[in-house]
Amino acid sequence: MIKSIPITELTIGMYVENVVKQKGNVRIKSRGLIKTQAIVDALTKKGILELEINIDKSKIEIPIASEEKVPEPAPQIQPSSNVIEDAAHSENINAPADISNDNPTLVHDNEAHITEKAIAAEAHQAALAKADKLYGQAKNVQQEFVNKLRSGAAPNVQELNNLSQDIIDSVFDNVDALSCLIMLKDSDDYLVEHAINCSILLAVFAKYKGLSQAEVEDLTMAGLLMDIGMATLPRELLGKTDDFSEADWTVIRSHVDIGIELVERLDDVAPIVLDVIANHHERVNGSGYPKAKTASDISLYAQMASIVDSYDAMISNRGYKRSDNASIALLKLEKDETLDRDLVMEFINAIGLHPVGSLVQLESQKLAIVSQRQVAHPLEPVVMVFYSLQTQLHTEIVRLDLSRADDAIVAGVRPEEFSMKLSKFFKKAFMPEAS
Repeated sequence: MIKSIPITELTIGMYVENVVKQKGNVRIKSRGLIKTQAIVDALTKKGILELEINIDKSKIEIPIASEEKVPEPAPQIQPSSNVIEDAAHSENINAPADISNDNPTLVHDNEAHITEKAIAAEAHQAALAKADKLYGQAKNVQQEFVNKLRSGAAPNVQELNNLSQDIIDSVFDNVDALSCLIMLKDSDDYLVEHAINCSILLAVFAKYKGLSQAEVEDLTMAGLLMDIGMATLPRELLGKTDDFSEADWTVIRSHVDIGIELVERLDDVAPIVLDVIANHHERVNGSGYPKAKTASDISLYAQMASIVDSYDAMISNRGYKRSDNASIALLKLEKDETLDRDLVMEFINAIGLHPVGSLVQLESQKLAIVSQRQVAHPLEPVVMVFYSLQTQLHTEIVRLDLSRADDAIVAGVRPEEFSMKLSKFFKKAFMPEAS
């Protein structure tokens, strides 16, 4: 049974048979199930005004008034069997839109047409913009929390709880969006960014491992607080540009006990949070601190936190050392005998062999930022190409799916190797309206 509806009534779960009325001639592969709100938004944006819905094939109940006349379906143009598969893999923003996995049945001549992948790319860009805003807010909240601790004032724990929940929501909404921002080391205050990054990475790690919602929440909060004791240490020590003496290390290691003491003053702190603060510097071979525990005495949560803490420290510039690129950092983690090997491999799988947001060099002698992981193609993510090493000039930004391109990643690289501020190009590639 077919029913004509205006675009304003189109919702997820409806099965579209045909486009009846539109502004202009948008080329659309129509017949199929509406699976996402992004498709509804894109059809609206492209000027679709009225559609025919197949009530029998729809996944939701669609009422029909008793006096309503059901129109005959419009004549259909039969497509070739390969069109849908070709369009599903197209990266061309001018390719036809695929509503579902059925064959397309409506083709117009206008070149202004879209693909479902282009819609997904738009949605990903929107998620990145939202994540970028959250990350900025997170830095403000975390900085205020640290400042109050340093001044001896009572910090606002509820704001930190809200931040933790916002991070979880963002990670579960689009795991790549917030993860991208971890690579953008744009702040002089390492403690603030490190806390946020560890919180994000622990949420990603916990999600990947399928931990319970309560565990995810506790680990995300633990990431924000596990090095909070460092905020009370002398600033000149934290900003040192030469090697630490043994006396320096003694002071630095005291941040664990200080952190526990500070957090125990807060209301309703989960045991997992205290466990992570106390034990994330312990190591499975007994070489860690403060109590030289071995694997059997260190919880899963603390071991996850130690991996995340080590990784973010390695990809961050510090006064006494330069950062590693993400690929080198992951290789060092894999070879680190003080960490649980199986957990390290799970972490690498969770964030990808080429983590989103990282800078990579391609065989084509171009630089690109990793945009999205592909589970089926872990070595071939989607990247945003923006720089030519041959001409040493910035190029037009191009979205490239390496699983379908005649190009490949040669190595992860550091922005500093090319005197480059990655955040500038990240904004331009992913959030052009903001830049």
